Amino acid sequence: MLARKDFRQALAGLLAISIVVFYILVIVGCNSTSPGLPGIYLVKLANNETQAEVHVGLFSLCAGPGPTNLTCAGTVGNSVAVNASSSTTKYYLPGTTTVAPSSLQSMLALAASIQSGSTGPGGVLSIVYVPLLLSALCFIGAAGSLLAFRIFSRASNKYMGGDGEAYQNEKAYLHERNAWQAAVMLTTGAVMAALAAAISSTVAVRALQFASTSLPGTTTSSTSTTAISVSGGTSMQVLQWLIVVLTMLWHPLLESVWRKIL
Repeated sequence: MLARKDFRQALAGLLAISIVVFYILVIVGCNSTSPGLPGIYLVKLANNETQAEVHVGLFSLCAGPGPTNLTCAGTVGNSVAVNASSSTTKYYLPGTTTVAPSSLQSMLALAASIQSGSTGPGGVLSIVYVPLLLSALCFIGAAGSLLAFRIFSRASNKYMGGDGEAYQNEKAYLHERNAWQAAVMLTTGAVMAALAAAISSTVAVRALQFASTSLPGTTTSSTSTTAISVSGGTSMQVLQWLIVVLTMLWHPLLESVWRKIL
């Protein structure tokens, strides 16, 4: 019985670590040129004629004249525009002070619009990262509640003796119950928010693909040097759905591992 409980605890811990890693990968995708990160993006803007492309992450961009020559950097608090108030706006390569080649200018303009366009802070992507961050906070809160649950659970097993015994046990019981209820509610919130983020990612990509023929900077000619094709990032969407599935598995596992009271 003890071995089975240890296995369940190890499985729950492994799931929790995997979920946290997937959250981190989704959030930092395209933030650097480290192996794998440039491939974690929500939307790719590309020109089949010039081979130039831009990867749009939630909080970062990758851009380059070719798929093997990308420059990546975070965009939170960092503008890629040069003279953004001018009618002749130019764009830097992400994370540099080098003006991007002309083949990338229209795509960087579109990427900047997607990330922080007329829809407000965060642009189109706000419908994705707002529920994603909420889900991450809920999951971290649930893990913290479980840690508190374990602490108070152990405290309840230590008898104080004398007149204070009943009081101490009742107090530990209340803390234990509250920690457990908080963990359940926060995990439920994490599942719902993660599901909303995953669905929003799919919807956002489909909407951008549908509107790609009329997006700023695009043309209907696939061989034009200014034509922009829009495609979704498979890796990020897979990671987001993995977060949903693993969190849903983690939710019922908690009861079999930790729950001792209603």
